[in-house]
Amino acid sequence: MTTSYISSLGLWNAPRTAIGRLQSDVADAAKEIATLRYADVGLALGGQVSRSLSLRQSAAEIAALKDGNGVTALRLGATQNILQQLQKSADTQFAALTGLTSDKRVAAMAASAGDTLASLTSLLNSAASGQTLFSGINTGVSPIKDGAVANAQAAAAAAFQTAFGFPPSDPRASTLTATQVKTFLDGTIAAQFADPNWGNTWSQASSTAVTSRISLSETVTTSVSANGTAFRQLAQAAIVSGMGLTGLSADAQAVVSDRAMGLLSQASAGLVSLQADLGRSQSRITDANTRLDAQGTLFQKEINRLEAVDPVEAKARLDAAQTQLQMSYSLTAQIQQLSLLKFLS
Repeated sequence: MTTSYISSLGLWNAPRTAIGRLQSDVADAAKEIATLRYADVGLALGGQVSRSLSLRQSAAEIAALKDGNGVTALRLGATQNILQQLQKSADTQFAALTGLTSDKRVAAMAASAGDTLASLTSLLNSAASGQTLFSGINTGVSPIKDGAVANAQAAAAAAFQTAFGFPPSDPRASTLTATQVKTFLDGTIAAQFADPNWGNTWSQASSTAVTSRISLSETVTTSVSANGTAFRQLAQAAIVSGMGLTGLSADAQAVVSDRAMGLLSQASAGLVSLQADLGRSQSRITDANTRLDAQGTLFQKEINRLEAVDPVEAKARLDAAQTQLQMSYSLTAQIQQLSLLKFLS
C-alpha cells in the first residue's frame, strides 16, 4: 500500500499557478467588454478566421476609397470654381466689348490684356491638396511655365515684325488691309497656340487627365489639362488684345476685335463643356459613396456576426474570474501563514 502526502509547499504553489490563468481571463473579458469582439479572434473562430480577415480587408479598402473620394471631391470642387471664374471673366469681357465700336474695342482690349493674362496664368497654376489642378498627370509641376506670358508677347511682336517688316507701333501699320491682318492672325498667331508651339512656350502640363478609382469597380476622369482648347483660346485672345494694334485702319481693327471676341465666345462655350464633364464626375463620386456606404455596412454586419461577443456574457465571465482571482489571493495569503513554528508555539 502506498500513501501520499500534501506538503505546505504544494498547497502554497497551487493557487499561485491558477493566478496567472485567472489574470489572463480577467484581461480577456475586460477587453471583450471594451471592444465588443473576441479577445483572440483566431482562437474563437478557428477555420472561419480567414473569412473574418477577408471581410476586414474589404472594409478597409472601402474606407480607403471613401477617403480618396473626399480628396478627389475637394480637387474637383476647386477646379470647378476656377473654371467658373474663367468663364465669368470671358463672358464679362465679351459683354463689355459688344457695345463698343471697333476702334474702342481694340483700345479696351489692350488696356485689360495684361490683367487678363496674369489672372489666367495664376488660376491655371492653382493647386489643392498639394497637387496642381490643371497639369494632367504631371501634378507635381505648374502647368504654365515661368515667363510664358513675356515669351508669348515677344514671339507675337517678332512675328508681326517678320510678317510686315515693321512693329505694330509703326505708322505704316495703318496701311495694312483687313485681309492681311486676318491672314496674319488666323495663320501665324494661331500657330503659336497650336502644338508644338504651345508646349514650347506656354505649357508643361500633360494632356493626359487624372483618372481616379472611386469604387471597387469604377474609375472616372477627375482633372482638366491646361492644354485644353478653351485655355489656349483665352490666352490667344489676350495676346492678340495686347499686341498694340490700335494703329491699324478701322477695317483692320474690326478684324482684330472680331477675332478676339470670337475666341472669347468659343472659350466660354468650351469652359461650360468642361464644367459639365467634371459635374458628371462629381455626380458619379456622390453615387459611388452611397454604394460604398451600403457595402461597408453589409461588411461590418457580417464582421460583427463573426466576431461580436455578448457583453452580458462577457461581464459574467469577468465577474467570475475576478471572484476566483480574489479567492486565490486570499487562499495564498492564508497558506503563507502556515508554519510549523506557529503550530508548536
